Amino acid sequence: MPVSDPVFDTSFQARLLSPRYWLSWLALGLLFVMAFIPVCLRDKLADWLTPLVLRFSKKQIYIANTNLDICFAELSEAERQAILHKSVRIGFKSLLGFGEFTVRSPAYLMKRIQVSGWHHIEAEQAEGRPVILVVPHSWPVDAAGYYFAQRGIEMCTMMKSARNPVFDWHINRERAKSGCRVYERQAGIKPIIKAVKGGRSFFYLPDQDHGREASIFVPFFGRAKATLPALPRLVKLTGAKAVPLLACYDEAQHCYRLEIEAPFADYPSGDLQADTLHMNQMVEGQLRRHPGQYMWFLKI
Repeated sequence: MPVSDPVFDTSFQARLLSPRYWLSWLALGLLFVMAFIPVCLRDKLADWLTPLVLRFSKKQIYIANTNLDICFAELSEAERQAILHKSVRIGFKSLLGFGEFTVRSPAYLMKRIQVSGWHHIEAEQAEGRPVILVVPHSWPVDAAGYYFAQRGIEMCTMMKSARNPVFDWHINRERAKSGCRVYERQAGIKPIIKAVKGGRSFFYLPDQDHGREASIFVPFFGRAKATLPALPRLVKLTGAKAVPLLACYDEAQHCYRLEIEAPFADYPSGDLQADTLHMNQMVEGQLRRHPGQYMWFLKI
């Protein structure tokens, strides 16, 4: 790949055909088949599988419970468990629908995605500006990327390699197919700045962990959290506005919902601590409204 533009290499590698990855290919094949099963039936399957995860995924459930105990200490144990159960259900429903974005038509998929706040994006487009979408790790986050690509908005994002190289290749190949430039995280922030200055909007994940050395500690749900303070710098250097977005899965309507909010006002202020806190407070507000949509298995 060119040094000047270190995007993810989407070329197929023969090593992915190794027998050690055959189960991974089988899993992808099953997801493609699931894409053609009626959504209501697929969601019922996710409801049935949820208790199995709660019973057998001890490590992940421990992490999620720890996060929920800290972030929602004011809730009862029963209320926190209800959030956990919904998060697992939403995770399964998003996973079982993941194959849709590979094998179903854009016409079908765009009907499955409902959007509020799109006028905020149109306002920035009218000014000739890209946006920096501030997008927490909710389960159906790839639905947001798909929607923006189908609306003709050129995107870029930064990724951390998945442990499984087959899934890593497939996920990032699909993102790149939709026109998104996918940058390796170790490439740093400079390629992103160049891409945004060139007119590409950026998917920024505010809750990603780049380690203690790259972070500052600011409150999140009342507890100091190591937070990457890159957003104020990105906004300042590119001139793009930070626009909050949360991707959700609506269990009642069996569809994806994207909630787009107004851009951050008077941002950055010049106070790095205050600007990073502003971002965390925004994410906290989103998660208080829709706690069951979030990946609580992350070590936040």
